Amino acid sequence: MIPNILQLLTGAIREKRCVAIRYHDQRQVRVVEPHVIYALDNGELVVEAYQTRGYSAAGRPPPFWRPFRLKKITAVSLLQENFEIRTHEGFARDKDRYRNGLVAMVDDRRRAATLPPQAIARKASARRGGLYTVPQPDDIGPYPPKNPYRR
Repeated sequence: MIPNILQLLTGAIREKRCVAIRYHDQRQVRVVEPHVIYALDNGELVVEAYQTRGYSAAGRPPPFWRPFRLKKITAVSLLQENFEIRTHEGFARDKDRYRNGLVAMVDDRRRAATLPPQAIARKASARRGGLYTVPQPDDIGPYPPKNPYRR
């Protein structure tokens, strides 16, 4: 697990920002809207997110709800896109599984943040440790891996 992944996802939940992730040694990117981070009974952290586009190992076409284990997320990038809470798609704050070990949850009483990415990067670099982000153009997610067989 990336050391600052929890900080990055917690910030994305607080600011209601979409995140691009790579999951479980897969090369394809998934774009998700993280809504809640909680701990399972065994202490493992899980982020419950609404996947809006990208790869699905099961072949299921997005959008859909899916839990992601934090220890299996291999790459993370915060996107510029904001999202609204998906209550009509099935998000509920009072689910039983959130009661034991809630870490972070979207707050519907607060508006989504509209800070530019440069301001967020400045804040992150000002803090000790910062966030794990990959430098990227303003309009796309993380870069795909380099192909060693291409000339």
